[in-house]
Amino acid sequence: MPGVVALREGWLEQVVCQQGTRDHESLITVSMPPSSIHAALLLAGLTPGRPGHWRVRDDGSLELVPPTGEAVLIDVEWIDAAGSMQRGPLSAWIKMEGAAAPGAFVFAGSVMRDRAVAPYVADQSGSVVGLVTFGDEPIASVAVVPDRADIAEPSLKAWTERIPPEGTAVTVVIRRAAPPAP
Repeated sequence: MPGVVALREGWLEQVVCQQGTRDHESLITVSMPPSSIHAALLLAGLTPGRPGHWRVRDDGSLELVPPTGEAVLIDVEWIDAAGSMQRGPLSAWIKMEGAAAPGAFVFAGSVMRDRAVAPYVADQSGSVVGLVTFGDEPIASVAVVPDRADIAEPSLKAWTERIPPEGTAVTVVIRRAAPPAP
């Protein structure tokens, strides 16, 4: 899917979002609605699961429920300043304080609600590929990261030196991580 580099510095909560929604916390924005991306993945034969979620239990401990769904790989392609085509894993644009950046993602599929405004929840929020667990990510990091800084300190940052200039046109390539079972 075509997109644009939206952010090169700062904390991240999304890797990809719909333009005009979570641009301030996403590396790439795309113009297509998340439900259309979901439909394209279904047409490509991928199987969705469920987004992850979390909650604070009565005893103060955290319950972390990871997302489910078919594993996917996400690459990004762009033309560099010298005019050469570049391609690499989108996770290489992310760094994490004190640990390796997440690189495992699943086709979680967002959530359908019976609402007239936006029954596909990600169409309302703009989530496409999430790092932080909001519970609406069509494509989700397998690591459950609560979306409240008082619960989980921000740790995911843009790896500025690896990211082309803001405004650079990119293509986000989402593909099945393994061949389908026979």
